[in-house]
Amino acid sequence: MNKVFLSGTLKQKPKVAYTPRGGKIIMFPLWVDDGAFSIDVVFVDPQGAADSAGIDGGRIIVSGVLAKGPSKTQDLFRLNANKIIRMEE
Repeated sequence: MNKVFLSGTLKQKPKVAYTPRGGKIIMFPLWVDDGAFSIDVVFVDPQGAADSAGIDGGRIIVSGVLAKGPSKTQDLFRLNANKIIRMEE
Protein backbone atom coordinates (compact mmCIF):
# COMPACT_ATOMS: atom_id res chain seq x y z
CA MET A 1 0.00 0.00 0.00
CA ASN A 2 1.28 3.45 -0.93
CA LYS A 3 0.14 5.85 1.84
CA VAL A 4 2.20 8.91 2.74
CA PHE A 5 1.90 11.49 5.52
CA LEU A 6 4.08 14.60 5.23
CA SER A 7 4.26 17.70 7.35
CA GLY A 8 5.73 20.84 5.95
CA THR A 9 5.43 24.52 5.20
CA LEU A 10 3.58 26.31 2.44
CA LYS A 11 5.87 28.90 0.93
CA GLN A 12 3.50 29.93 -1.90
CA LYS A 13 -0.20 30.54 -2.28
CA PRO A 14 -1.94 27.43 -3.71
CA LYS A 15 -3.10 27.50 -7.34
CA VAL A 16 -6.76 26.63 -7.87
CA ALA A 17 -8.30 25.19 -11.03
CA TYR A 18 -11.72 23.72 -11.76
CA THR A 19 -12.81 20.61 -13.62
CA PRO A 20 -15.59 20.82 -16.24
CA ARG A 21 -17.98 19.31 -13.67
CA GLY A 22 -17.23 21.91 -11.01
CA GLY A 23 -14.63 19.99 -9.02
CA LYS A 24 -11.82 21.97 -7.43
CA ILE A 25 -8.13 21.15 -7.96
CA ILE A 26 -5.71 22.71 -5.48
CA MET A 27 -1.98 22.56 -6.33
CA PHE A 28 1.00 23.75 -4.33
CA PRO A 29 4.62 22.90 -3.50
CA LEU A 30 5.10 21.65 0.06
CA TRP A 31 8.47 22.33 1.71
CA VAL A 32 9.31 19.36 3.95
CA ASP A 33 11.57 20.74 6.67
CA ASP A 34 12.86 17.39 7.98
CA GLY A 35 14.17 16.27 4.59
CA ALA A 36 14.94 19.72 3.18
CA PHE A 37 13.07 19.05 -0.06
CA SER A 38 9.99 20.26 -1.88
CA ILE A 39 7.23 18.09 -3.36
CA ASP A 40 4.29 19.12 -5.53
CA VAL A 41 0.90 18.37 -3.95
CA VAL A 42 -2.31 17.95 -5.94
CA PHE A 43 -5.62 17.81 -4.07
CA VAL A 44 -8.81 17.09 -6.03
CA ASP A 45 -12.21 17.76 -4.49
CA PRO A 46 -14.91 16.46 -6.89
CA GLN A 47 -17.64 18.46 -5.11
CA GLY A 48 -15.63 21.70 -5.26
CA ALA A 49 -16.21 22.47 -1.58
CA ALA A 50 -12.57 22.46 -0.44
CA ASP A 51 -11.43 25.78 0.98
CA SER A 52 -7.97 26.75 -0.24
CA ALA A 53 -8.01 29.88 1.95
CA GLY A 54 -7.33 27.72 5.00
CA ILE A 55 -4.05 26.50 3.54
CA ASP A 56 -2.60 29.73 2.19
CA GLY A 57 0.47 29.68 4.42
CA GLY A 58 1.99 28.14 7.50
CA ARG A 59 2.45 24.52 8.44
CA ILE A 60 0.22 21.69 7.26
CA ILE A 61 0.02 17.90 7.25
CA VAL A 62 -0.89 16.20 3.98
CA SER A 63 -1.89 12.57 3.49
CA GLY A 64 -2.16 10.83 0.15
CA VAL A 65 -0.32 8.62 -2.31
CA LEU A 66 2.89 9.15 -4.26
CA ALA A 67 2.53 9.28 -8.03
CA LYS A 68 4.95 9.87 -10.87
CA GLY A 69 5.04 13.46 -12.01
CA PRO A 70 4.72 14.64 -15.60
CA SER A 71 8.49 14.77 -16.27
CA LYS A 72 9.74 12.33 -18.91
CA THR A 73 13.45 13.01 -18.40
CA GLN A 74 13.76 11.96 -14.76
CA ASP A 75 11.84 10.28 -11.97
CA LEU A 76 9.88 13.03 -10.29
CA PHE A 77 7.16 12.35 -7.79
CA ARG A 78 4.17 14.30 -6.60
CA LEU A 79 1.75 13.69 -3.76
CA ASN A 80 -1.86 13.12 -4.75
CA ALA A 81 -3.50 14.29 -1.53
CA ASN A 82 -6.76 13.08 -0.09
CA LYS A 83 -6.57 15.10 3.13
CA ILE A 84 -4.99 18.40 4.20
CA ILE A 85 -4.81 19.42 7.87
CA ARG A 86 -3.71 22.89 8.99
CA MET A 87 -1.36 22.74 11.99
CA GLU A 88 -1.87 25.10 14.90
CA GLU A 89 0.92 27.61 15.35
